[in-house]
Amino acid sequence: MKVLLLAGGTSNEREVSLTSGEAVFQALQRLGHEVQALDPANGKSLLDSDDRFIPSRASDSKEDIAVTKMSVPALATALDSPGFRDIDVVFIALHGGAGENGAIQCLLELAGKAYTGSNMTASAIAMDKAIAKRLFVSAKIPTPKWELYRLTSSDIDNRIVETILNRFYFPIIVKPNDGGSTIGLSKVEDEAGLNQAFHTAIKESLNVLVEEYIPGRELTVAVLNGQALPVVEIKAASGLYDYEAKYTKGKSDYIVPADVKPEISKNLQKAAVKACDIIGVSGLARIDFILADSDEFYCLEVNTVPGLTALSLAPMAAQVVGIEFDELISRVVKSAVNR
Repeated sequence: MKVLLLAGGTSNEREVSLTSGEAVFQALQRLGHEVQALDPANGKSLLDSDDRFIPSRASDSKEDIAVTKMSVPALATALDSPGFRDIDVVFIALHGGAGENGAIQCLLELAGKAYTGSNMTASAIAMDKAIAKRLFVSAKIPTPKWELYRLTSSDIDNRIVETILNRFYFPIIVKPNDGGSTIGLSKVEDEAGLNQAFHTAIKESLNVLVEEYIPGRELTVAVLNGQALPVVEIKAASGLYDYEAKYTKGKSDYIVPADVKPEISKNLQKAAVKACDIIGVSGLARIDFILADSDEFYCLEVNTVPGLTALSLAPMAAQVVGIEFDELISRVVKSAVNR
C-alpha cells in the first residue's frame, strides 16, 4: 500500500512526534509499504533524496516555521498535489495540537483519505479533558474531582483562588485542559504555588483544569482495536510522571504487566475499553489511571495518538502478549483501511 506518514507538526510535542514518526516509518518500510513522510507544519517531506527519514532537518526547522497554527492549511495544500492523490492510507504520528484534536482528522475525512486512529469527534472529545471526564462520570468510571477555568488573560483573579480553596485540599494538579504529554502540568502544594502553576498552564491553553491530587500508583492501559492490552505501571524517579520523566531515558521505570491483583487488572482493562467506547475511540489508544492505596482506581485521560517511541508504553504492553512493534503498526494500518 501507499502510506503517507504525518509527523512533526506545530505543537510543543513536535520532537516526540518526530521520534515516533521515525520508528513508524522504519516499521512501515519493513512491512513492505511504499511510504512517504510529511511534516504538516510546513508541508515539506521528511525524507531525503535517498528516501531516508530525516528528523534532524525537521527538528531544526522549529524556529523557521515559527510554530503557528498552520498545520491544516499546509497539509491541505500538500494533499492536493499530484504526488499525494493516490495515497491509500494516512498514518498519523502527530501528538497534541491539530494532529490530535480532530482538526487534521476532519481535513482527511473531507479529502476522502483513510487514516489511523480515532475520528474527528472522538479526537476532539478526548483532547478536551473536562468533556472526557463528564463522559467518564456518566459511564460510572471513577475520575478525580476537577474544575475547569476558562480564562481570558494570563492573570488569575482572587475569585478563582477562592473557588479553588473552597473546593479542593492541597496538593492539587493544575494543567492545560487541552494539552498532552503533561506539558504545562504542575503539582501545587499550597496556595502560594497557584499563580505560578496557572502561568505555566496558560502557556499551553487559556482553559485550565484543576484536579484533585490522588496519591497512588501510575498505571496505564493500551487498547488496540477494542481489546485491552496488559496493564503497565510507571515509576517516575521524581515521583511525578511529567514530560521529563516520560521522555528522558532512565527517569522512569516500567513494569509490564503491572504487579497488581488480577481482579484490579481486569477491572482496569474493562474501564479502559469502556472509556474508549463512550468517547468513540478506534485504532490504538492509551488510557491513564491512578491506583490509590485503597485499591480504588481513577481514570485520568484518554490518549488517542499514543507515543510510538523507544520509551512508549503501548508497544511495551503489546510486546508482552506477543505483538512485536512491526505487527502493532500493521494492525493499526489495517484497522484504518477496514474502517
